[in-house]
Amino acid sequence: MAFSTAEDSTILLQFKARLIVEGPLTDALRPESFSQVEVTIGTGVIMGILLFFCLALMHELFVGAGGKPLLARRDGSNSTLLQLGFLIGWFVPFVTKSLSIPISLDYALAMGESATASGVMIGTMPVGALIGTLAGKRFTNEQDWDQRHARKVFVCCYGLNVCAMPAIALVIQACIGWHVEAKRMVFWLVVFLTFVANVLGGMIMIPWCTMWNLVTPHDDKTFWSMLAQCSKNCGLIAGPICFAMLSRFVRGSYASEAVSPISMMSWVYMGMFFIQATELATVASILPTQIPDTRPQASEDKCNAKDVPQEVQPESLRADSREQIVWNMVYYAYERCFTVSAIEVATIMLLEVSYGWSPEFSGASFMVIAFGSLLMTGFSALLMSWKLMNEPFIFLTMAGLGACGAILFFDFHLGAASLLLADVIVYGGASIATGIGEGWACRAATKGTSYGIEVYRLHSTAGVCIARFLGPVAARFLLDFGGRNIYAVVQFLLCLLAARSVYHTVSLVWTSRA
Repeated sequence: MAFSTAEDSTILLQFKARLIVEGPLTDALRPESFSQVEVTIGTGVIMGILLFFCLALMHELFVGAGGKPLLARRDGSNSTLLQLGFLIGWFVPFVTKSLSIPISLDYALAMGESATASGVMIGTMPVGALIGTLAGKRFTNEQDWDQRHARKVFVCCYGLNVCAMPAIALVIQACIGWHVEAKRMVFWLVVFLTFVANVLGGMIMIPWCTMWNLVTPHDDKTFWSMLAQCSKNCGLIAGPICFAMLSRFVRGSYASEAVSPISMMSWVYMGMFFIQATELATVASILPTQIPDTRPQASEDKCNAKDVPQEVQPESLRADSREQIVWNMVYYAYERCFTVSAIEVATIMLLEVSYGWSPEFSGASFMVIAFGSLLMTGFSALLMSWKLMNEPFIFLTMAGLGACGAILFFDFHLGAASLLLADVIVYGGASIATGIGEGWACRAATKGTSYGIEVYRLHSTAGVCIARFLGPVAARFLLDFGGRNIYAVVQFLLCLLAARSVYHTVSLVWTSRA
């Protein structure tokens, strides 16, 4: 339905009048509304950081001199332990994200900024990761793979990312007693430093994903891709638990008082350091310095495709169909990641502002969402293993279920339960569909073509990062100025677009089997 110019003007004036009368959703929250209790970072914590770096340096000097990483296989072949190392790499970012999101709104408001600015802070992380990914693609070459060099890229770039966390924590801690204007400057300085840290962390993405693609057999890629989604959901469960534990630890003797959100955020960054440092030490000891030649895998896959014709074999489709699957999954990365990143921040904001939940309880909502997603993933895996449903049917069903679940984002005045149920349905469906879709895309990607694994990972990572930047900003802006129903409309349309991409992908597989 088209509106005339006069009608457009009337609608705009009504919207502006509503903002003037009602104000943004967070208008009543001012910097002085929050606690000023400060909990400083002690010297014992600093000494622990220095000890970690000394031990990590000793291990890498040993490996650089020709030694074997402590937990790696000598021949570098695929193993459950190596795959667990990759899963840890997907687990930790979601722990750190769900660790920081619960306090991000209060932190931004306490620093004199808005809810939208808190969304920018969260969204800056994937933008930095995108730029890092673009820069990191030059470090390795799938055609001439050097495993020792790829491992060194991971250790150095991710090590620098880990180093940035305590530095940012100390910067935040230093500004607690400053006036509001100075705090605002520090807020944007922290956003910039976080951006730089994520640029460094993003540089490992292409080497990391290419390494996984080289060591993982084609037949196992969908399975491990689905486990990667489970790992991310487990990260969302662990994050709020870690936040609650950290919050209790920081409060200490101040148990009867609330701690300043600024002080809490500095401790969150310190907690992120110790989690990421543990990941770095574990994965660096698992990643081998050499891997077996993977060229025979292609002929082996062709034999397997002949032996098991009833299974989905994206690698055995025509070249144009394989290319289309890869690009469809790139488009899906944009649609799905915008939806889930918006859910991650919008749910926290609605629970805190509309329903009066504390940051700790709001963060615990991640556990509900992630646990529901895990149950859905486990049930889907059982259906596939029992041959009750095949991958294409589950793929399409989950995408359609997400569009249906998005209807519950509308405010039917059913309380927080309806919001959490919508989150579980949409997030869980997206997790399962993403696991299947990424597995198909990795199998369809062909070395030496315009749709090789490096090209796919570069573009899909770009989609993830761009969507994860826009999602938090758009979600909190829509909620702050438009309300829950406007947010719900956008989510519903995005879920329909995602279902459309999945349908086109599944149609390619069904057509090839007809």
